[in-house]
Amino acid sequence: MATPTLPLILNVDSVPPQERTAWWDEHRSVAIVHRTADGRLTVGTRSPATLWDKLRGKGGTRYAVDLSDHRRKAALRNTPLPCSDQAHRFEATFDIGFRVHDPAEVVHRNVTDALAVVYGYVVPTIRMYARRFAIDEAARAEEQINRAFAQEVRLAEGITIFSCTVGVEPDEDARAYIRTLARDQRERTLGRNRHDSAAAAERSRQAIEDIRQEGELQRGRQREAALAGMPLNIEGLIRRHLVQHPEDTVRATQLLTEWEATQVARAELGVQRHDAMFKFLVEKDILRSPDLLLLREGVLGGLNQQVPPVGLPPAAASAVGSAPAQPAPVSWGGTVTPGHSGGGTGAGTAAGAAAAGGALAGGGPRTATMPVYLVFDTSQEAAPFTDGLNDALRSLHTALATSPDVAGALRVCVLGFGEQPDMRLPLTRFAWATNVPHLPAHGDCRFGAAFEGLLDVLPEDVDRLKRDGGTVHRPVVFFAATTTPRDGAQWPQAQQRLAAHRYAPTVVACGLGAAEGRTMLRIASSPRLAFVAAPGTHPSAQTAPLSALLQSTLLHLGRGVLSGRPDLVADCPQGLLPAAER
Repeated sequence: MATPTLPLILNVDSVPPQERTAWWDEHRSVAIVHRTADGRLTVGTRSPATLWDKLRGKGGTRYAVDLSDHRRKAALRNTPLPCSDQAHRFEATFDIGFRVHDPAEVVHRNVTDALAVVYGYVVPTIRMYARRFAIDEAARAEEQINRAFAQEVRLAEGITIFSCTVGVEPDEDARAYIRTLARDQRERTLGRNRHDSAAAAERSRQAIEDIRQEGELQRGRQREAALAGMPLNIEGLIRRHLVQHPEDTVRATQLLTEWEATQVARAELGVQRHDAMFKFLVEKDILRSPDLLLLREGVLGGLNQQVPPVGLPPAAASAVGSAPAQPAPVSWGGTVTPGHSGGGTGAGTAAGAAAAGGALAGGGPRTATMPVYLVFDTSQEAAPFTDGLNDALRSLHTALATSPDVAGALRVCVLGFGEQPDMRLPLTRFAWATNVPHLPAHGDCRFGAAFEGLLDVLPEDVDRLKRDGGTVHRPVVFFAATTTPRDGAQWPQAQQRLAAHRYAPTVVACGLGAAEGRTMLRIASSPRLAFVAAPGTHPSAQTAPLSALLQSTLLHLGRGVLSGRPDLVADCPQGLLPAAER
């Protein structure tokens, strides 16, 4: 910062005698300081030393010191003012007012330039305060500096700073930096606002979707309750369709009318056939007059049965003109046997009931259920297969939830096994609201854990279902392993205890990965119920056919329970092989 000089000391003796009067009249704001020969300073002597004083050595030197007020404005641009981070700079402008309060001290210190003294104090003070503030706190720095100069400052050089006003602002580079910070801050604020808006919109959308889904589930439950008592005949199916699609009333009425017309036509055809046969018997002289009375009494009543009323369900139609039917006995057990798609029934209901402890008589129609246990390998060796096994569970859940009548006949339990049995889903009925469990992968593989887990839960589950009433068919277990077990010598004992139980299940075994076919044959209830994955296939290509096997078998089982013929049909899908062929 280049500044002009401001001299304060004027040598009075240098003024020509003829101009002294004019000079004093012009410079009233001065102080005369006399320095004697011995160096003493006195203030207030106006007359110059006489020749006699000078000859005697007492003349000394006299100075005129300026006492007037001075104001200067300056800007600090070349002298940087660092901020607190020492990386950016402030620029400062200031307006200073000062005067001499001690002319003797000015002469004593030989202050020839007042600006050097004043700036020498003001600039370091401004720098000291500027270092305390960040580059974006120029206003606070300015306020603090001006507060420091609010009072007069007396300097040791005999000068008083009675006024100092400072303006502080960042330099050009710092202003660019602050603009960048402000822009980034605005963008962050806008980003947060956009994020909050998007998050609020997404939460609102999800809440609305949850409400919509809950409404759909509620309507589904209402439809299911409304359809529960409808018979599964043509009329019942049309009524089901009409409940679910009320807008299709015209078409449903048309279908019902056509079906009734078909029933009437079929009855009329039966009557025509009866008349034709009766006419044939008479024409051929097979029937004579005495036989007509016998025919009227019912000897040939098989030709003249009453036609069931049109529009009634089979149960109501069969009750017309007949005695009330006796309630069928309810028993635990059933016709669950291994077979193929065209396979027949194995042990009958009576045999299953005997194995379970006998038949239980009941009054009126009862429901029938079949417990199914999905026992999956969740050891660390099964980690490559867990994604596929989880997908298989989700696919099975969708297949059963979309067939609520079939799902109502089944109760499904998911049990994992590693070093210990791991209950993932207790025995439950699959519906849309059912939470599909997730299978982890950890620990060693012990087959004994699977059979011990079944022994812990299966008897209690079956007893509870029996207490609820209805027929409880023999449980079915789907066993899936991915490796050879670590307890090769112990697990057969647990398997034998399960097989010897009076609720012993029918076991379908499937070996994936390194699981051996001969082991699956030992576990399965029949060689036709033991499968292995095709060798050399990817884990996903092994779990996909297992998923198909689960869906097809359980859907067939559920329909069989509803129809009273719960045959276990386990067709080997593409991607799996019968274990007996390995």
